[in-house]
Amino acid sequence: MILVGFFVYFLVVGFIAAAVYFYNKRHVKNSYSEVILGGRSVHYILTALSAQASDMSDWLFMAFPAAIYGGGLINAWIGIGLIFGMFVTWHFIAAPLRIQTEKYNAVTLSSFFEKRFQDSVGIIRITSALLSIIFFSVYLAAGMKGFGFLAQSVFHLPYEFGTFFATFCVLFYITLGGYRALAWIDCFQAIFLLLIVCIVPSVAFFRVGGIVAIKNAVSLYNISVRFFPTSIIEWINTIIMACSWSVGYFGTPHILTKFMGINDVKKMKKAQYIGMVWQSLVLFAAGMSGIIGIAYFPVLLINKELIFIEMVLDLFSSLIAGFVLSAVAGATLSVMTAQMLVLVSVMTEDFYRFFIKPEATEQDLVFVYRLSVVVISMLSFLVSLEKNATIQSFVSYAWIGFGCSFGPLVLLSLYSKEINKYGAYAMLFIGGLVATFWRLCFQKAVTDATGLSISAVVPGFFLSILAGYFMSYITKK
Repeated sequence: MILVGFFVYFLVVGFIAAAVYFYNKRHVKNSYSEVILGGRSVHYILTALSAQASDMSDWLFMAFPAAIYGGGLINAWIGIGLIFGMFVTWHFIAAPLRIQTEKYNAVTLSSFFEKRFQDSVGIIRITSALLSIIFFSVYLAAGMKGFGFLAQSVFHLPYEFGTFFATFCVLFYITLGGYRALAWIDCFQAIFLLLIVCIVPSVAFFRVGGIVAIKNAVSLYNISVRFFPTSIIEWINTIIMACSWSVGYFGTPHILTKFMGINDVKKMKKAQYIGMVWQSLVLFAAGMSGIIGIAYFPVLLINKELIFIEMVLDLFSSLIAGFVLSAVAGATLSVMTAQMLVLVSVMTEDFYRFFIKPEATEQDLVFVYRLSVVVISMLSFLVSLEKNATIQSFVSYAWIGFGCSFGPLVLLSLYSKEINKYGAYAMLFIGGLVATFWRLCFQKAVTDATGLSISAVVPGFFLSILAGYFMSYITKK
């Protein structure tokens, strides 16, 4: 019966994709801009929900509840950091980015950077494109891991089957409908996800016996429910943790491109209100799932990232559980398709048209776009077969990577006139370098020496900005 719930859910999503495909075929010109950004004509409600749904993947149902379930309520500061970061992004980046990318006729961040800094050589384009491929490959692997865990836990199927099924769904969504189809699918999934993530902890709360049962459980397992740190070092580490998740929004292409597709930039503020309310509700509910899960199971789960899934399987009948868990699959697919859309845009715009065929027609670009979908889907499937790392570690690495490499450049490209193309080179290089090697080479030594858990985003973000201003200054003439 679980399969019936999944089948109905994906039937609805497939119907939406097909409906948009046939609508586009009849009423919308099949241009490259339409496929990539929906012709910059997407309604503000769709923009709001699509941007937020593209953010919350299986991480929301698996990694975030697991962080609280295993590490205590102090990890709820991750959610606080995300809410603050998204607010800043909506308020200071969304509208200016929409205006500037249309001004420069840019459909990717790479092409925007290149035109904004007048880089005729193509160094900015190729560097930002390569960084996108590196970090998105890790991000996509996280989504496919979620499907692998879902297949194992729910259907007792091989891990590889789940990852392959995720690859197939992404391939279908993007090839059939493009940006506009994804916006409608994201809207449906955002509403459905909000209902599911709120219902599950509510039902579980009364099943376990309320607050008294939760207090007894956290005391038994010695899990802290302190929300506020108690020492200076703990306060600093908590703030660093929250900030490391905040600044990721400034440079995540799969979210920023959603702002670029809105039809009326004057409606961006309305989109912000809708998006922020949605995000706050789902993060609160997901965090509660982690706390309630401590009392729900008499023995702590070995794989803590399965807390939400196991709770659903125990709470509901097979049919209802199928509908509920399809929200996990839907959230994951929303993010994966948004990421894949950006990746194939990079392959089409930043590699094919720039390096191979500058005179490419609209039909050529659409064909290469869809061919890139197939190739990248297969490559991402192969990357996802690595089982050792957790979803949290994959998402954190990619998130910090985008925050260090793209975040500072996005901000300064919109608000600073002092940065030139040489400064942009330095920012991408330094940010990407620190994001890639900080954890491997420096983080442990810094932690041992200071007691502070300093993630790559702190040195990466600020060193990138300093490098940009320094290089721009010495090359001013």
